[in-house]
Amino acid sequence: MRTSLLVFTALGMSACGEPQYQYAGYRTYEHFPLDGERYWSYQSSSQEHMLDVSIESTETQGNKSIKTLRYVNASLDSLMYSIKWSSDSRDGIQIHGYMLEDVPDNSGGDDTGVGSDAIVGVWVNFSPALNITEHQMTPGGTVESEGNGVNYTSTFAAVETCANNWADTDWDCIKIVIESDEAEPAPFVGTWHWATEFGTSLFQPYGAQTPWMLTDFDWDHAD
Repeated sequence: MRTSLLVFTALGMSACGEPQYQYAGYRTYEHFPLDGERYWSYQSSSQEHMLDVSIESTETQGNKSIKTLRYVNASLDSLMYSIKWSSDSRDGIQIHGYMLEDVPDNSGGDDTGVGSDAIVGVWVNFSPALNITEHQMTPGGTVESEGNGVNYTSTFAAVETCANNWADTDWDCIKIVIESDEAEPAPFVGTWHWATEFGTSLFQPYGAQTPWMLTDFDWDHAD
């Protein structure tokens, strides 16, 4: 059982998770916060195990803080994949690299949507980083990036209600759809629902049968 850090209860959260529209659009980076020490846990109706996500490390490039997030099969305590993210008011949300550690057997259900031919155990780094969102966007906006010969398109599809199994109410989230033209898509390709202050409430990797839904969250504010 994980020791709780600073636990947000569902009490008094009616104003949380609600995107705030500014003149130039929604501040996307506020929906994918990476400050402090954070921990998320997810469950999927098509999977027997939980998926735990935590910030493993921080590196600095100039004024940019890059966080490596670990995505772990909680039942086996085994790393599935890692993604390097940044989120700030200058560049919005970016991905700087990823690594696959464990590729699931898709015949019995999938976690990431990637196939058995995916490269495992080697970091795929992006320089420059992939732009997932601009710092402010409106629904319908798209961002295109190219990394290592692969084309990626991110679409701010909508602002909509998204469910979770942690709070006592649904949240309003920004919905971001990430697509690519590669045969074996990276683990971040898919549909994400991000809530203000809390981050990912739902995400459904490409090829997955059902989304992962937030079921636990801890945050130690100090950073």
